[in-house]
Amino acid sequence: MIFWRDRNIARNPVARALIKQEMKKAMLDMRIYILMLEDGENAHDAVMTIADSMHVVARCYEIMEKQDSVEFRMLRSALSILRECSENKFIWKRSYAITLDNAINICSENWTKIPSKIFQEGMRVLD
Repeated sequence: MIFWRDRNIARNPVARALIKQEMKKAMLDMRIYILMLEDGENAHDAVMTIADSMHVVARCYEIMEKQDSVEFRMLRSALSILRECSENKFIWKRSYAITLDNAINICSENWTKIPSKIFQEGMRVLD
């Protein structure tokens, strides 16, 4: 979901502001897409698209010691669903949609509120 063009994006407030609109649109598109998936469809592309964003934001919440927050617990639930889906050969279950939709919303609304140093550290989870 987060389109990493350059790892220095987290340090540049102008770059972060410029991609914010692009990301919001991409996240809205993904939210609509997952809500329209039917049981049994292949969800590989959707899972792979949203997994990085959720991992980074969840890691940032850990760094900020916000593991007790509702948002962190929702992200962990969504990551669990992504893992389950991947273990089941990316076969979609409609019951996944609401949890993932909520997690995408958390990522969309909160990633720009994360301090850049923490965001940079959180991005290391992708290495």
